[in-house]
Amino acid sequence: MRVVVVSSLVSSLLVLAACGGAPKRPGSDPSDTSSLESEGASSSPASASTASSSDPRSGSGPTSAAPAPSAAAQTSGATSATSPAAPAVIHPVPGATGSIDGKPFTPKLAQVTGPIKKDGRLVVTLHEGSDCVSAAQARPGDESITLMVPWQDGYKVDLGSLKRGRKGDPGEAAFTRVGDDGRGHISSTFKPTGRVTIVSAPTDPNALGKMKVDLSSGDYILAGDLDVKVCGPLK
Repeated sequence: MRVVVVSSLVSSLLVLAACGGAPKRPGSDPSDTSSLESEGASSSPASASTASSSDPRSGSGPTSAAPAPSAAAQTSGATSATSPAAPAVIHPVPGATGSIDGKPFTPKLAQVTGPIKKDGRLVVTLHEGSDCVSAAQARPGDESITLMVPWQDGYKVDLGSLKRGRKGDPGEAAFTRVGDDGRGHISSTFKPTGRVTIVSAPTDPNALGKMKVDLSSGDYILAGDLDVKVCGPLK
C-alpha cells in the first residue's frame, strides 16, 4: 500500500516539472521583457534631462533661457539714445515791412534797464540782437527804437502821444543808428503812431516779459509780439 502511494506522488511531481509548474525566476524566460521595460523607463532621455536640469550638483541649474527685452523697451532705449538735444530758446519776432531812412529794421528782442521813474515808466529798447546789449557794445550800423512806457502788466501806450526824438534828445520815442564815428544818430523822420501793449512786466534781472507792438512810421510797419528782457536792476 505504501509503495503504491509513493509511486503516485513521484509520478505527479514529474508531471508538474514537465508542464512548467515550477516557479519562474525573473529573467530566466527569454520571452519575459518586463525587466527590460522597467530598466528602459528608468533611463529614458526625458528622465535623464529632467534629472540633469534639476540636480543641484550639476552646477548648471535650470536650463530655461532668460526672457529677451521687450520690443517696447528696446525702442524706448533707442529713442532715448538718439533723441535730439533741446532746441535753443527762440524769441518771437514781429513782422516788419518798409524801411526807416532807406534801410529795413526787424527787431528780435526788446530790453529794459532801470531805474524806473517816479511815474512808473522806463525806456524799452527794441534792437536786432538776441540778448542784452550795452552802449559799449554798439557797432557802426546798429539800429534801435527807444520808447518810454509804463512798466506794468496790461498797460497800453498811444505812440502818437509820445514826444519825438530829435538831434541830441531821444525824447520818448526815437529811432537811432550808430554811425561810423561810433555815436548814435537820431532819425529826424521817425514819427511813430499806433499802440504798444505791455503784456507782462517782470522786475527780476534776466526775466522775460512780453509786449505787443502795432507801430507805423511812413511806409514802415512793425506789428506782432516781442519778448522783453530785464537787463539789470530796475530799482
